[in-house]
Amino acid sequence: MGGKASLAKVRANRRNAQLSTGPKTVSGKGVVKWNAMRHGLLSKEVVIRAGDGKESASEFQNLLRALRNDLQPEGVLEEMLVEKIAVCYWRLRRVVRCETGEIRGSLDTHIFDALIRRAETVCNAVQSSSCVEGCERQLLMSTAGIQRLLGIVGELRQHIKRLGEIPESARNEVMRVFGGKENQFGHDLLFFTWLATDEGQKATREDCENDEEPPSPDRCRKVILKLLADKERFLKDALEVIQERQDLRTESEMAGLSLPDAGAADRILRYEAAIERQMYRAMDQLERLQRQRRGEFTPPPVNLQVLTLE
Repeated sequence: MGGKASLAKVRANRRNAQLSTGPKTVSGKGVVKWNAMRHGLLSKEVVIRAGDGKESASEFQNLLRALRNDLQPEGVLEEMLVEKIAVCYWRLRRVVRCETGEIRGSLDTHIFDALIRRAETVCNAVQSSSCVEGCERQLLMSTAGIQRLLGIVGELRQHIKRLGEIPESARNEVMRVFGGKENQFGHDLLFFTWLATDEGQKATREDCENDEEPPSPDRCRKVILKLLADKERFLKDALEVIQERQDLRTESEMAGLSLPDAGAADRILRYEAAIERQMYRAMDQLERLQRQRRGEFTPPPVNLQVLTLE
């Protein structure tokens, strides 16, 4: 019984095998003929499958499938060359992404970095300025500096309107920023501030000839507010001019950053050239194999060697 059962099983297997002869249509055969290459080593390794730089395996397979349809390889060697061409093209895509990344690395933070530098320049100018000269001229060179000046002027106006005077802490800042020399804005501002006080009124009466009365405190405050309003108008006009110049300079700088720096560009170009050589070599080898397979005349490859004289 055991022998007969074994023989019956063998015969059944043979009958089942005859029922499964694989795909019979042209499209079906076209699909299965690549089964041997489905898990090619290059295809498995070239696609980054995890992490932040994850790539699309389906995109690579679509590329490989399109190249196979165009180049129609036959045999394992031709299939390997087509796969190598796909791998080279995939790596060339990374070259473009790398170049874009290098450029964006400079462009994306350029404006922010410039703002930080200008803000630091403003802080350094105010902290290092003398109470005699002031730092207004330095601050007028950038939009950040002018905005700092406008902020100070606005705060002084609020002090005058709310308190009727400029506090001691604010007076020190006026000296550091606008200077204390005669005919400077800071000097004039603080003079009328002092003149509005009882001390200033008394001292001015003692110094006035022919019993001339000094300007009243209210009059002094109006003069201060007019000085501040005139300064604010000047600063707003200056801000428009400096903003336009600064925008033009930023545009020019960003245009200059539209290429990678020399070191990155050299590295990218060398990598790209190496990949292109591999791709064109694989294409040439594939063409030669296919011509030989079709029985066409195939000249031997040209091997040039460049000799250098030392």
